[in-house]
Amino acid sequence: MRKLILFAIAFILVSCSDHAVGPGFHNEVGAAVAAVSIPGNDSSKAGPTSAVSGGTNTLGVSGPTAESAAFRIANGLEGNASVTNGNLRQVLSNVKTNLPKVTNVNNAAGYDQVQLLAYAACADVVQNGQASSVYNIQMSDTVANNQAALVAAGVRILDAHTGGLASQSSASTQVNTVLTTLVQTESTASGVTTKMAFMAVCIAANSAGSTLLGM
Repeated sequence: MRKLILFAIAFILVSCSDHAVGPGFHNEVGAAVAAVSIPGNDSSKAGPTSAVSGGTNTLGVSGPTAESAAFRIANGLEGNASVTNGNLRQVLSNVKTNLPKVTNVNNAAGYDQVQLLAYAACADVVQNGQASSVYNIQMSDTVANNQAALVAAGVRILDAHTGGLASQSSASTQVNTVLTTLVQTESTASGVTTKMAFMAVCIAANSAGSTLLGM
């Protein structure tokens, strides 16, 4: 699981757990491969050997497809954005056909569309006033004065995606460092408002969290 957090950190740097996602659309959920008992199994044979949607899972991991990426974003925002309402619903309807259609990470394409979904969901949170009520962001104040709250929001979102590992694992220091760097960069950029900084944090954390690979 430490690797999942480190993956999230790397994604945030370039983009500024296992999940139970639903509902269960066939071939659209990045679900784990069921455990299979393999006689004589050893480390040289590690990883699932059964086929998964999209073909044989040669890497031993699966990725989210179609609605599952959007549902993960909604889950990461603790239900404060919904796939059935607002911007997220509209964007999902527009880009659904461009999202990955297979869980096989060798063949999947379309993860660049996930940031559009994250943007829409984060915009819903801002428009509904939940950036302030849920994440304690003071929109009328400066980015610098909101730094602690912005970093905490990013950690909270990643915690929702990883079952608390963003704040409780051995990688928590790196997570805080990356998010702090992101917020400070936004703070020093000309014309960046607190709303824009929250969107940057929200999009980065949800893009990372919603595309984590499952075992």
